[in-house]
Amino acid sequence: MENLKKLALIPAYMPDDALIEIAKELHSREFTVIVIDDGSQSEYDEVFENAEKYAKIIRYKKNKGKGNALKKGFRFIRASYTPPYTVVTVDADGQHKIKDVINVFNYAAKYPGDVVIGCRTLKKDDPVKSRIGNGITNFLYKATTGKKLGDTQTGLRAFSDSSIDIAINAKGSRYEYEINMLLDFTKVKKIREIPIETVYIDNNRSTHFRPFKDSAIIYSQFFSNKLNKKKE
Repeated sequence: MENLKKLALIPAYMPDDALIEIAKELHSREFTVIVIDDGSQSEYDEVFENAEKYAKIIRYKKNKGKGNALKKGFRFIRASYTPPYTVVTVDADGQHKIKDVINVFNYAAKYPGDVVIGCRTLKKDDPVKSRIGNGITNFLYKATTGKKLGDTQTGLRAFSDSSIDIAINAKGSRYEYEINMLLDFTKVKKIREIPIETVYIDNNRSTHFRPFKDSAIIYSQFFSNKLNKKKE
């Protein structure tokens, strides 16, 4: 569609200069880039100021979690842009190659009624906690929904304006939100996967994910979802 708007949403908390490069590259490829600063400290002001050359920056002072940042962005998109549009979510740390972002976006634009996720193939030399965590959530996703996905923890996702309300209404404010959003999408949308490159920078040291606490919260979402299905 010639008039399809290309939107990229990037939640960011204490980002480095990778955010600037991501925004610059996406902007050069005619994306409207929206960055949500999830309460980063003042020492990160320069990063956001430089990124603002290529992106719309929305900031708030208190850290509220990745899920809250994504929902803030989705609400901004719904209020600011008229359909048709496709939005792709991108991590701020450089773990998503620009070519993969574009491929995921293009695939979602081709199937506007569906949701597209970028699927990583985790290898033996990738961080152990990432391989184990993704394996567990993949298993729980299948047990809960009866469907199989190769990468339930990917942050690279794309969908059209027809799915924006589902994304906004999903429960959660931190990492559990992405699982709940995926579960909600699964109930009413077809989920498509395309392979993307697996990139871990400095053994994934830049992540703000808390392995035990956040994992426990994420896993509990599957049991809550299963319980809710029995009540229906």
